[in-house]
Amino acid sequence: MAYDKQADSERSLHTPTPLLYSASMSRQAGCNVWLKLENMQPTQSFKIRGIGNLCAQAVAEQSATHLVAVGDTNTALAVAYSARQLGVPATIYVSSNCGYTPPIRAKAELEDATIVEHGRTLKEAYIAAREFVDKTAGACLIDSADDPAVIAGYATIASEINIQLQRQEPAAIVTTVGSGALLSGLITGLQRCQWQRVPMIAVETHNTNSFQQALLADSNGQRAAGSADNPSLLPPLESPLEMDGDIKPLKSLSRPTSRPASEGPGQTPARMRFATDQRASEPTVATCLLAGSTCASALELTREHPVVPLSITEAMAVEACRRLLDEHQLLVEIGSAAALSVVGKGLLHQIVPALDHRCHVVVVVTGGANINFERLEACRQRFPYPAPIIAKSGQEIFMRMLDSALPSASGDFAAAAAAAAAATAVATAASGSHETSAPTAGQH
Repeated sequence: MAYDKQADSERSLHTPTPLLYSASMSRQAGCNVWLKLENMQPTQSFKIRGIGNLCAQAVAEQSATHLVAVGDTNTALAVAYSARQLGVPATIYVSSNCGYTPPIRAKAELEDATIVEHGRTLKEAYIAAREFVDKTAGACLIDSADDPAVIAGYATIASEINIQLQRQEPAAIVTTVGSGALLSGLITGLQRCQWQRVPMIAVETHNTNSFQQALLADSNGQRAAGSADNPSLLPPLESPLEMDGDIKPLKSLSRPTSRPASEGPGQTPARMRFATDQRASEPTVATCLLAGSTCASALELTREHPVVPLSITEAMAVEACRRLLDEHQLLVEIGSAAALSVVGKGLLHQIVPALDHRCHVVVVVTGGANINFERLEACRQRFPYPAPIIAKSGQEIFMRMLDSALPSASGDFAAAAAAAAAATAVATAASGSHETSAPTAGQH
């Protein structure tokens, strides 16, 4: 049968995902907690919604006949899956990873993608990928997080939630944030559902909080470090990978933002942009939250939609990952589990104080294929359990408390808040740092 480009461009490469009611989390939070299970996608990640759109568009509108991606990332796996569905080859350029082979690489190979190892850093792999695209007719590098096709794909999550909740407006939606493309899509979808007042709680870890820093800089009228008009889907390109697969961002890192897919296969970039990543240099286990830059659209949408930026410790994310496995037999990447810690650690009522048993809160479980039991066990041994709570908004800590101060399933959240305030006051007196109370939804 003849290949129909229009049919492929209109065909969705993602699947609708379940909205799972969590009885255990609902009891703990004192409201109805729903899990939007993007880990149930064919590629185990929300990425296929946006990347699938972008790949289909490249094939149908730009006559791409070969899709290219960089890195052992969920984006690369989505490209590999999309290419097989669209009937074109895919090539994934990766670094040597210092001897470590991430679980996602074997999954990309199962999608018939060609894996090319080049260099010991993502930057070297990226340069090789660009050279391949420049000399290969019909090749297209999929490397644009702020593309309208990507954001439109992510907006379908909100549309599904609207139907699954029978158009009942949720009290809040919790998600993790990396480059900000998912956040842009969710807000776009919420606005289409006429849910302009539904707050988004955007969660990162302390050492991957590029969006939080960009939002802080934007509110101060500054150019955000790492932001770009068309950010890359890649983590920082010069981040060396340790033996255990953790990515270690550099303190002063300049990297070119690659050409968007919309510039077409084989074309030379119209211009090169440089972004600077100034996060701390300690390694992170939340690798899926690392972003080379922040979507301009995400910053723009936060000016018109209530968004609460929040960062947590990696220990809290690891604990949430373990609890999801224990309570729902679901295994997701550590970075994805960061959103669940907002529920599991009693932070919801600090951000949205009016929650009660009639309210609905949706946590987007973004998923991720770079996880296995061995990696989770390594994280379990590395971090304390239960994890102390240290949550930040911007540069300021707004909640610090021990896990023992949390309320029980039928406990008193007011008492927990008082315990948190007391713990914060003690920490402030001891450190002399400036700490504030929790922001409520709608405040930045």
